[in-house]
Amino acid sequence: MVRPKLFFDTDVCINAANGKIPPAEWRRVQKRIGVHYRYCISYVTLKELFSKLARGSDAYFERNKGPLRVLYQPPQRRFLPYPSVFALRRVLGIESAGRTHDCGLTDEVWGERVLRAALDAPSKTRLKDGIKVPNRKLMLSFDLDDFDRHENAPQNKQAELLQGIREGKTDPPVARKWAAWILKQHGLTPYTEDCEKLAVALDASYCFTCSLSKMANDKGYDFKTHASDWGDLLQVFYLCDEAMHFLTMDGDFRNRTKNSLQRSRILIYREFIKSTV
Repeated sequence: MVRPKLFFDTDVCINAANGKIPPAEWRRVQKRIGVHYRYCISYVTLKELFSKLARGSDAYFERNKGPLRVLYQPPQRRFLPYPSVFALRRVLGIESAGRTHDCGLTDEVWGERVLRAALDAPSKTRLKDGIKVPNRKLMLSFDLDDFDRHENAPQNKQAELLQGIREGKTDPPVARKWAAWILKQHGLTPYTEDCEKLAVALDASYCFTCSLSKMANDKGYDFKTHASDWGDLLQVFYLCDEAMHFLTMDGDFRNRTKNSLQRSRILIYREFIKSTV
């Protein structure tokens, strides 16, 4: 029997690193994951932890790498591409879908090499100047600050979209149109059949999107303080793979996907830990 897949939310890595999850308890979690799951690393979780590292002082650089160590620790890890790329490959079989970084690497290869370089680097400056790639005659340079600015830009577009819904300038999401928007973002023609397949397979993400749209109409909803909602929405894209499970400490993921069957594969940490006893 093939084991299911599992990836961590950002909050799991942070709380395991800072001791809010007791070390003995975390060892039980790791053991269970190693036995029962195939471990994956979400591009979103990696991105958010890199952003956290970028915004921290160099004086705390080594300490701030703790969550990244947690993320990388499980053996036989598999790096996932950007969520929409993953969905296009998995749902529509478009293997050519992908993003290429400035260094010419795909998300998956780039993620592993840059994460290892960040863990080896003694400072942000040294990482920007270049760190040798293990077992290769290559130097890999990574500007954390530039990455943070670039990768978080879509959050601003999401905020503008929600603001438009609040003001009545933008229509609330409709499943097929929402799926068509995803295809267009990758330069693909939004054929009706593809839109329908994608909308069904990304059910949890669509439900999450609808939930955010409803919240946008609440005048008390502050787009800036909820900037991380964009990353949360992207996380559940990976649930288009029926084998994929998502471990998080944030119950809002369940609340915002109430009408999705994929919701059952969102594993809340406080419930998951009971299975390790």
